[in-house]
Amino acid sequence: MATMAQASEILKQLRAHLVIRDEDFAASRIAKETGDPFRVLVVTILSQNCTDVAALKAYYRLEERVRVTVANLAAAKVRTIENAIHVAGLHKQKAKALRQLAKIVSEKYPSGFGSFIEGSFEEVRAALQELPNVGPKTADVLLSIWGEPTISVDTHVDRVSKRLGLARTKARYEEVRAALMEDFPVRDYRVIPLYFMALGRQICKARRPLCPTCSVNSLCAYTRKTKRL
Repeated sequence: MATMAQASEILKQLRAHLVIRDEDFAASRIAKETGDPFRVLVVTILSQNCTDVAALKAYYRLEERVRVTVANLAAAKVRTIENAIHVAGLHKQKAKALRQLAKIVSEKYPSGFGSFIEGSFEEVRAALQELPNVGPKTADVLLSIWGEPTISVDTHVDRVSKRLGLARTKARYEEVRAALMEDFPVRDYRVIPLYFMALGRQICKARRPLCPTCSVNSLCAYTRKTKRL
């Protein structure tokens, strides 16, 4: 496993060679545009099993046709939501989940979804995961954006973390998250997923990773392993 010094050097190299922009990540973009945690939660659910580009298209269409508020989504017809978010894939499942989500949020957070942050971190994280289509990754995305000390782990973050030797190859979500939180200081928690996602999308691809062009290949356990093959 990597040391904190190795982790620090990895982040230093990524910062020097990768450009990340909030607008390239659906949740960050909507948070910046709206400051509304409910809208961020909606676009994060839309981004499940699809690209951020598709999720944003679906979100903007939903905003245009329904207007993304708790009350409007709760009152909207499932078919209307389906038609708006079709581009994001799994539209039937996501439409039902979003309508159910809005209804539950209206009952559970009568003073507004902005109050979701009330309580201890673990209590809030657990409460979020009781909502439809909200697992640990979706909860961590929302909590991280709102300044809570956590790291979200999507498929890119998972793959990059393991190849770099920051987490065990067979580690599951919570173990990868815990390893990253131990390797990096709290001040870097929010940017770690952004850099790792960018690296995973551009270079450290699932198939045929572009190792020779990678800025952290000298620090990468996966590169050293493949060189021995």
